[in-house]
Amino acid sequence: MLIEGRFEVTSWTEEPVADLEGTLKVTTARIGQRFRDGIEADTVADMVMTYRPDGTAEFVGHHRVLGRLGERSGSFVLRAAGSYDGSEATTSFEVIEGSGTGELTGISGSGSASAGHGSTGSYRFELDLPVD
Repeated sequence: MLIEGRFEVTSWTEEPVADLEGTLKVTTARIGQRFRDGIEADTVADMVMTYRPDGTAEFVGHHRVLGRLGERSGSFVLRAAGSYDGSEATTSFEVIEGSGTGELTGISGSGSASAGHGSTGSYRFELDLPVD
């Protein structure tokens, strides 16, 4: 099923990784988001980010998702990889196999998200759920 919607960033903490002088800036970030429309959920993302001197970045991590997909509730985890070009962040997602709980057990699929400066963005997922 195709699911599209919007999200808002609800929290963001980011700390530099220390102990290796002379390398690019690397940080760890914990990001809270609220998904709306097709997915009604709160998420927490734990990301590792590498910043280039020009202000662009690459990032990887996991998003834990807790909420509802249609009439089904539960949780699942997304593997995330993305980049920031200086004005927009784009992220590709893949559901981690076996991560679904509750009525979302067996969920699979992938998707993407994008966000410019500010606290909102959009997402698009192609998700599959086992038939009851």
